[in-house]
Amino acid sequence: MTGDEKKRATLDFGDDLETPPVPPVDPNAVKAVTRAAGFRDTPKAPELFPASTGRTVRRTRRKTGRTEQFATRLRADTIEAIYAYADRHEITLAETIERAIATLSQAKS
Repeated sequence: MTGDEKKRATLDFGDDLETPPVPPVDPNAVKAVTRAAGFRDTPKAPELFPASTGRTVRRTRRKTGRTEQFATRLRADTIEAIYAYADRHEITLAETIERAIATLSQAKS
């Protein structure tokens, strides 16, 4: 090696095996500390099927036939109007857009 060459830096990833392993934490101690800090337990969801049936819990979804994705940026007032209409009529955003296009098509004729 000549004096003009630079020495490559060594990297330390902290993977020395000389450090002792961290002992496991008692889950009851964690619960006690979190309760003392004011956190509450998350309520468990009720079981819909007994464990003996072996069935998994799945939410049924309505088939809509909508398979295409549409993403765009809108002004805040426009998106609020779309959400308000969908909430008022208890329909999806897709149905709201479809109704708007149908109305625009009828008005054009």
